[in-house]
Amino acid sequence: MKVITQIETARGKVVYELFSETTDGTVRYGIKIVSGLFDEAEEAVVKDITSELDFARKLLFMLADNFVLPSTADEVIEEYITASFTVNS
Repeated sequence: MKVITQIETARGKVVYELFSETTDGTVRYGIKIVSGLFDEAEEAVVKDITSELDFARKLLFMLADNFVLPSTADEVIEEYITASFTVNS
């Protein structure tokens, strides 16, 4: 796992990381969110989100801008991807 971009919020208590992994010669991007806001540290890792770096960066910044925590990261990422690829008629 190679970290591409890291964003810290809440005085470093919430960290968002965009990372890359190479599988079968294809680079895929994922996001890791770590929160130390509460008693126990909380972490969410979502791998293999996309092969498009720009899309992954936009998603990372949206998560950080909206202070998405690890407990809801999966649902928010799923909704973002679904909304991004929904065709309006």
